[in-house]
Amino acid sequence: MNNSFPLLSIGCLLALLVATSLSASAQRRQTLQRWGGGVDDEVIHFGFSFHYVNADYKIELKPDWQRPFQDQEGWVGDSLYSVYSPFYQGMGLGLLADIKLTENANLRFTPSLVFSNKAVNYGYTPFANSTHDRQLTTLVRSSYIDLPLLFKFKSDRKANYRGYLIGGGKYSINVVSSKRYDDAGVPPFEKLLKTKPTYFSYEAGIGFDFYFDFFKMSPEIRWVQSIGNLLDAREPNMFNHPIDRLMLRNLQISLFFE
Repeated sequence: MNNSFPLLSIGCLLALLVATSLSASAQRRQTLQRWGGGVDDEVIHFGFSFHYVNADYKIELKPDWQRPFQDQEGWVGDSLYSVYSPFYQGMGLGLLADIKLTENANLRFTPSLVFSNKAVNYGYTPFANSTHDRQLTTLVRSSYIDLPLLFKFKSDRKANYRGYLIGGGKYSINVVSSKRYDDAGVPPFEKLLKTKPTYFSYEAGIGFDFYFDFFKMSPEIRWVQSIGNLLDAREPNMFNHPIDRLMLRNLQISLFFE
């Protein structure tokens, strides 16, 4: 027994050294974990954001969409063979109000001003006496105030980052002056494709929170799809004539600072 006592003492000493080392390592990791300005501890906090938008229209055509358009004065356009919307880029600036619901869920209101024009391209098979070009593009000028209300579902924090899913609904208002949509008196092939001034949409996305000493930065990617028909066809022209439904969709890449 006299021989076993020194071995037992050495074993206890080694166990104590290992426990002390693990404790010191854990404290060191906690020291390296950044504070993030304490935003996760607040019931409500605020921030701002920057957005890059890549948008186009989803177009549903009428059964007779290729039929030439004829206006009230007897002017006749050419026969269509293609209608499509290319992707257009835009940008936006926004604010943020975030309400903490639980440790892993937040309610977010992120109003933004977004500048994002869209376009629709038309391809025609010209007649012998054609009065317009074979390829025409109509630009839809738009600057929207977006009012999204979103739920954010977060993973547990790992050191200085965490992932999250986000989704909800949005109400958008086009703030472009109505004078820019006044196309009275212009030739038929210079008319405008007009859209409704407001619309609802749903959106879903994924992002990551990165923590720094005094703030949190969150890159995010989000898919947005409008609800209902955006087309304003109260004044028929050669550009809205072949379209039955017009829906907006965009891919939005954002950077939030909180």
